[in-house]
Amino acid sequence: MKEKEEAQSFEETTYWVFKIGEKDFLLSVEQIREVIEVSDFFSIPLAPEYVCGVISLHGRVIPAIDLSKIYPTGKPLYHGIKLIVVDVEVKLMRETINESIGFLSEILPYPTEFSSDISPEDLIDVNRFFQDFSVKDMQL
Repeated sequence: MKEKEEAQSFEETTYWVFKIGEKDFLLSVEQIREVIEVSDFFSIPLAPEYVCGVISLHGRVIPAIDLSKIYPTGKPLYHGIKLIVVDVEVKLMRETINESIGFLSEILPYPTEFSSDISPEDLIDVNRFFQDFSVKDMQL
């Protein structure tokens, strides 16, 4: 009976797996807005090293984040690079607005299911990332 209760309380969540260098990262399915192929970015003077530039997408300026500049991932190849665009909720005084940021990936993301045994450093919490790495200060 106990095993049946544990099985029912076990919750699996679907994530998208993407890769930069030799490291895999995960994003929750609900966080990804779209995935695009990119070749060039517009550089931003004095931007943090992990922001490799910005792109214009649907009238919005999207910062492109290279996680290999933050985490030990091995040397990325940057061939056939994809940008995984995610939405971030930003709370300002009395309102919440949506911003977008993009993460570089060397592969087309693919779905997978994991349980709560995921390594916390592999799972990217977009809102927390946005706060921790001050991408919000780069709003253009």
